[in-house]
Amino acid sequence: MSIDPLALTPKWGREPHDQIDSAPLISLEKALEQSSLRRGIPREQFLRELLQDLNQYRLIPLLWMLPKGWRKHSAVVPERLRALASILEEGLLSPLLLATFADDLQHLIPASKEKQSHPLSRWKAIKVDLGVESSSELTSDLTSTRELVEKITQQMPRVKESINPIKTTKFGSLGGGITWENIGLPMLQSASAQVLNQVMAQVLNALAANRLPKELRGRDIYTFEGVSSGAELINHLINRGWQCKGRIRASVASFGLGACQNDTANGWRQIPLAVPYRTGLEDDQENELMALLPHSSFELELKSADGEMILIQYYQGTEGLNGWAALNDLHRPWQNDRHNGSVAYPGSPFKGEDLSIAINISELMGAVHNWMANMQNLHIGGYGALGFCIDSTALLSQAVTGSSMLYPLTLGGLWRERLAHSLSTLLQHGLMIETDTVDRYKSALIELPQDLYLQGQSRTEAFKRLINSQPIHSPFELVRCLNGENESLAKTLNH
Repeated sequence: MSIDPLALTPKWGREPHDQIDSAPLISLEKALEQSSLRRGIPREQFLRELLQDLNQYRLIPLLWMLPKGWRKHSAVVPERLRALASILEEGLLSPLLLATFADDLQHLIPASKEKQSHPLSRWKAIKVDLGVESSSELTSDLTSTRELVEKITQQMPRVKESINPIKTTKFGSLGGGITWENIGLPMLQSASAQVLNQVMAQVLNALAANRLPKELRGRDIYTFEGVSSGAELINHLINRGWQCKGRIRASVASFGLGACQNDTANGWRQIPLAVPYRTGLEDDQENELMALLPHSSFELELKSADGEMILIQYYQGTEGLNGWAALNDLHRPWQNDRHNGSVAYPGSPFKGEDLSIAINISELMGAVHNWMANMQNLHIGGYGALGFCIDSTALLSQAVTGSSMLYPLTLGGLWRERLAHSLSTLLQHGLMIETDTVDRYKSALIELPQDLYLQGQSRTEAFKRLINSQPIHSPFELVRCLNGENESLAKTLNH
């Protein structure tokens, strides 16, 4: 028995926090079918127009999301992506293919004549780009930061998402077409809160970059609230009455893509997007389990005594940077609600000494990963090759706790060796970091699991990590099966 990996469960909507009145859902396959029928054209023509109309770089995740019946011949796909499309045409993504893709990404995308990678410059900058006419310089304390945030907020009619939605020129104006953004959903936070998150994310990046040797840093030590490191800042805030904690976070990944369909009778219906993949693990009937690829990060929550909230996250991102970014989300109750179970938080929160260790590890990783991406001119700041968001989050967890909680982990041995060599080079040039932090990172590079070929005891541990990476509440039938809601179906999840 097989199921559509992106099929929606009829059980979604039974809980008030599902909010189907404000965010009614439709599956991607059904939306594609209805759009094609309303256009009155064959699937192949509809797909060709759709794929040609979307930005090619952002198209790669969409190729993985398309239901099997919609994966047409590679000639439908833009020429530069046909080799990748032919691999995915009949099958699904797997940890092994994901690792291969990460390694070969640096070769699949044609090299530019100009240097591509600038993650180190972005990471260490004492300014933040908020989408206004010019970048804003970081301030040196919270009071000045709040004043800056208020000024910027007044200048901006709407704070943009950190990842801009894809908008099509053809389908956005055609009846029954799919619009590649989530229309009608509000942001989870106010405009000023979103700006504050962005500013404070760059504050932590700039503080982390203080550890670089001066010739790489290229500036004086940056201080905020009188301190020069992230861990010192967290301790300073705690001493002032703030509640600070960090958590490993996992939700269903959509790679910044959103989608909805306009139903003339019922208005906008939202389309939950996800990347299904073969896990390399079997159920009791020797059928390979499928799952939905998670987006993972290290979430940092800072809450003042008067209720002011700062939310940021650390990960290796598609934005081409290893470091901190704002945790600014649309209110997608099926994907990233921090309270209804659609976001998973495996493990215990990091507080006190563990939180300080985690911040130190993130600063070391930012220095090593961004410097290496610069030196080797890696595409997308080394995204994939130096780990996906899952790997960077799990590597941090491994360094702090001695264990990882996420699946799948695909950081390859070659790139682990190169990261270790980059660390040694930076230390020789004067990277300012504690010995304990260095030792933890080195050990994590060696001990972090690799989920490419699993057998024996490693399969048992991997299965636990797979379940830990799943939301406990989701509109996707596949997620509910993995969580054991339908035991008989969960045993036959081959596709």
